[in-house]
Amino acid sequence: MRNTHDREHDAGAPRARVLFVDDSRLMRFAAQRCLEKRFDVVLAEDGEAGWRRLREDATIRAVITDLMMPRVDGVELIHRIRGATSDRLRQLPVLVVTSLEESDGRRAAIEAGANELVPKPFTESDLLDPVTTFLRQAEAEQNDDDPAMRSPNIERSRTGLLARMQQTLSLHDRLGLPWSLVHVRLLNRPEVSRRYGNRWGEALMRHLERVLIREVRIEDTVGRSGPETYTLVLPATSEEGAQILRSRLRRSLPRQPARFPSVSIDLDVVFSMQVPRFGDEAEALLEEGLARLDQPANVTHLPDRLGG
Repeated sequence: MRNTHDREHDAGAPRARVLFVDDSRLMRFAAQRCLEKRFDVVLAEDGEAGWRRLREDATIRAVITDLMMPRVDGVELIHRIRGATSDRLRQLPVLVVTSLEESDGRRAAIEAGANELVPKPFTESDLLDPVTTFLRQAEAEQNDDDPAMRSPNIERSRTGLLARMQQTLSLHDRLGLPWSLVHVRLLNRPEVSRRYGNRWGEALMRHLERVLIREVRIEDTVGRSGPETYTLVLPATSEEGAQILRSRLRRSLPRQPARFPSVSIDLDVVFSMQVPRFGDEAEALLEEGLARLDQPANVTHLPDRLGG
């Protein structure tokens, strides 16, 4: 059930070049530590320097920029990229690193043509995964939309998840097919939020979401079912298939901590699993599955590495 991924950093494969623009030396250092694990990193200290590098270096394939910078800020840099005469420049994916408090700047960045906003503080996966996804999409377009490069369905609201579950219920009841749910709770999210703040807790949840996305099939759904929980909707999946996925998650999650620039935090999780019956309702199913997470069951406890 695993997706094909990480093609850009397979052994021997050329490393895509990514430009990171920020006037803070500390932020440039932190971003380079994250990005160099997968990409060839180019740094610029402000938008003017970043724009110069983009025009001079035709091998740059993605841009990550801060918003507030001297001379040329992030929004102006995006305007220059999207208004360039060169097709290569206009089509570059642009990510913006910004705090949640910069609401006006975030809106201006999207209106200027930013592809995605990366909240502060960021983890390795906050930077690596979106860039990898955009580069895969570009490669897929060149290769006639290779289905192996597509992502599963993602529902980041409970309402959207319930709608997806009800759709799956109706289809599978009509066809008489089995399907399954796997619920995942991040036990240490409250502790991380208390210790470092809610933004860190959300960053840890984003990391868990990306790990789950890499583990499921294109036709599956990864849905946010609560403040600390995700629910995986697995069409045409028997109880045995759901158990196989759960076992794989138990093995893989310990190997994929969230790596912030200054600290590494493990994923401490508990699972529950359901095989819906004919005539079940989505909301009742979800409540039952989440309640099972409170019962003593198969828990994966990992060492506490909050100290680094």
